Amino acid sequence: MRSKTWLFEAALNAGELFTAEAGFRGICAKTAESTRVHLEAKALLVVCLIRQKKISEAEPLIAKVLQGKSIKDAARRRSFIESVTSRYQLESYISAVRDRLHEPLLPDSIDAEAIEAVKTKTEDELYAQIAAALPRDVIEFVFRVDRASREKLTMTEVLYLPAPAMLEKKVEQGRSFFASLKLVIWTSLCDPQSEIYKAWYTNGMAHVLNKKYYAIAVSAALLDLGFAAKAVAVPVTALFMKLGVEVYCDRYKPGEILDGRDEKRPS
Repeated sequence: MRSKTWLFEAALNAGELFTAEAGFRGICAKTAESTRVHLEAKALLVVCLIRQKKISEAEPLIAKVLQGKSIKDAARRRSFIESVTSRYQLESYISAVRDRLHEPLLPDSIDAEAIEAVKTKTEDELYAQIAAALPRDVIEFVFRVDRASREKLTMTEVLYLPAPAMLEKKVEQGRSFFASLKLVIWTSLCDPQSEIYKAWYTNGMAHVLNKKYYAIAVSAALLDLGFAAKAVAVPVTALFMKLGVEVYCDRYKPGEILDGRDEKRPS
């Protein structure tokens, strides 16, 4: 059954949401709630639902995932809660902005403005600039997922999550949105076979900047999302310039939805 979970997770990552949803529902129906396979399938089912903006269906399942008892060790349970709630937050940002804006994005212009932003703005100012460009209903969607995550946790477990007041801060919203982009851009920047990674590895950072690779990658990712907003593209590109490929790829590598998987994935 674990191999089926991996199969449907691959479908999820390929954007085959209906196939993935049906598969995870099937695994949940055929496994006991006390098993890790069931917990993992249900956790990934929530991702499917968030990506489809089926928030009303996702909310009760989020609570069930976080109430799951298959992880007994206290430290691993804490890690699980932190990992899953973080993933749901990132997924909610990506889902909420999808198919929202379709401005023309010109990499040359974005690159030039990002270079100026690098010179004149701090990282916190860039995060705040991103947040200012996010529609309020995007933030409300994220808050709704967050409330569902907190609802059934114990008083101690709630403390594992960022305080709600932190989520209201513009800098934190921008920081979280920037982090969420790893779900759609990390591979194009960090896969050793990608053009950008090869350019950085072979020719260094100056070559990457000269070719405007960051602006191109960010523009492509936002266009694919349907959130082509220059007010977002410029500060995001500037943050990539500040971080560099090596730091970004290490710091923002997407993780597994469950920690400590005991079995190796099939190659």
